[in-house]
Amino acid sequence: MNLIDSKSGLFIVLIMVMLGFFIVKKSGNRLDVHKSSTESTSKTPVAKQAIVSAPAKELDTAAVQNARRNFNIALLNGITTVPSVATGNKIRVLIQPAPEAQWCKTGDFDLIKSLAPNTNDKFVTLSLEAIGDKGVKRSQTYSLSDLNANRTMTFDIPVSDGAYGLYLCIDQSKKGGCANKQPIPTEIWSASPSKVKALAANKIFYFQLLHVKDKTVHIIPSQAWGKNNIRSLKSRLGDWMGDDVSALERMDELISKIRPIPARLADTRIEIPLPYNDLRCAGR
Repeated sequence: MNLIDSKSGLFIVLIMVMLGFFIVKKSGNRLDVHKSSTESTSKTPVAKQAIVSAPAKELDTAAVQNARRNFNIALLNGITTVPSVATGNKIRVLIQPAPEAQWCKTGDFDLIKSLAPNTNDKFVTLSLEAIGDKGVKRSQTYSLSDLNANRTMTFDIPVSDGAYGLYLCIDQSKKGGCANKQPIPTEIWSASPSKVKALAANKIFYFQLLHVKDKTVHIIPSQAWGKNNIRSLKSRLGDWMGDDVSALERMDELISKIRPIPARLADTRIEIPLPYNDLRCAGR
């Protein structure tokens, strides 16, 4: 009886040992599989993202060189560049006549006042007209009150390159322009009051040459006149102005007789100086 019990107990122990060994081995296999899977995942190479740079925009060296050349020509020759706003095929130009006192010397605004029928009659014409075959003409009229108020006019002209004359005239013929008129004669400044109106009738008393290039308006210097000065200016600006360089001759024709103060830049406006005798000189 004891022997049988002893054998039965030994058999049971043996079965339990074998069962435990089987369970441990199976668990080990699962761990190995999990480890292998983890290692496989961790070793999977990650594809690198290629960084593609946008193609560099090639500089138009010819355009850059041309812009620098134009800038240098303008700088060296006293050309004033006017901040210009181009919209479509038009460019906007702001122009403002500006009366200003000068010391003990009669000027353009004195002449205008002597010609005014009254303060509200629009008897002075401001015009911006193409020099050449373009036929562009923009004009507005001023009264004495408008001039005293520094009224600014706005003109839209083509963006294409070209020369323009900026005029002030007495347009008694009411044709809305100045370019076809003659300049005031020099003797008007010494004429009697009774003769001044006749001498000023349908005459130009102010001129400034402008040039549109590369969609920008430029004020051409007009301090000097005479054949030698104009010949020199033509040689310096010939390539820059192209065929419009002949407009310098028209400029010389007018400023040598009118002798106006050159227009200047005031913010974004082209300002026309109209000098008058300072009232403080009246007692001198």
